[in-house]
Amino acid sequence: MDQALDRVITFARRQDDVVTRAQALALGLSPDAIRTRRHRYGWTSPVRGALLVPPLRNDLRARARAASAVLGGTICGLTAARLHGVPGLPERRSDEPVDLAFPNADHARLRDGYRRHRSTHTPDEVADLSGLPTSSLPRTLEDLAFLHDRELFLSVLDAMLRTHRITVADLAAMRRRVSARRGGGPMRPWWSLVDGKAESPLETRIRLLLCDAGLPPEETQWRVRDPATGSIVARLDFAWPTALLAIEADGVGPHSEPQALFRDRHRQNQLVRLGWEVLRFTFLDATAHARRLTETVRAALRDAESRRATHSPRGSPG
Repeated sequence: MDQALDRVITFARRQDDVVTRAQALALGLSPDAIRTRRHRYGWTSPVRGALLVPPLRNDLRARARAASAVLGGTICGLTAARLHGVPGLPERRSDEPVDLAFPNADHARLRDGYRRHRSTHTPDEVADLSGLPTSSLPRTLEDLAFLHDRELFLSVLDAMLRTHRITVADLAAMRRRVSARRGGGPMRPWWSLVDGKAESPLETRIRLLLCDAGLPPEETQWRVRDPATGSIVARLDFAWPTALLAIEADGVGPHSEPQALFRDRHRQNQLVRLGWEVLRFTFLDATAHARRLTETVRAALRDAESRRATHSPRGSPG
């Protein structure tokens, strides 16, 4: 049994710490031994018929390998995007299914550990990622428009542009391909909203909320200088310089450390000294409290307009 177990473990290490049940049996491991490894030694089955053999070196690849080994198909969608290292994606959930494409599958049918999508890939639209048949990066980006919402899709495109993973020409070609696909019509208004300046998915989400509410920022990534010294005081996520109003997107990671909190407080004090009003919003504000966010910004802009009108010289425009 020890020799059979060694063979199975060695075999699993060659394929992302995954072995199918059929492979384990063929290598000499008995059904009782498989049950023992599952109950006592932490072997798990994210997909029926596949076994993960700990320690896992890459949980994402292991689960993608398990689904692909048992079910076949092409890894696509969010799973493919993660395997390609696409920026701008939401944090991966522990229960996130593996996305698999099949030419004759029902639309988006969810099963334990995986989700089947009906989709056909040509040979040049499939990449071999170290043994994992995965939709190519261009096809993966296009599929995100169909498989996910506008916010996720545009967060990815913003991040891809900002990190120079795609060019403006790539974006134009992608737009043509998506528009030509069945169901691509509703995405046409999205393309004008792409902005490669966004530094986080939260910034993209807030910008979309503001645009939807008829409150597009005058500037993004706006540099504020101290008029006395000429030095840069801050670079604002969103700004209305005519109203001296700024919005900062506070992500959990970048703004939670003590040093970051100190820097944020110092720069906000400097901005207030120069007459700016600074509003700060988190991911929760942009999702669960989206309406309150836009109402707050609208009120702040209205107040700024009132102040300008009050302080304008008589007879001059407000």
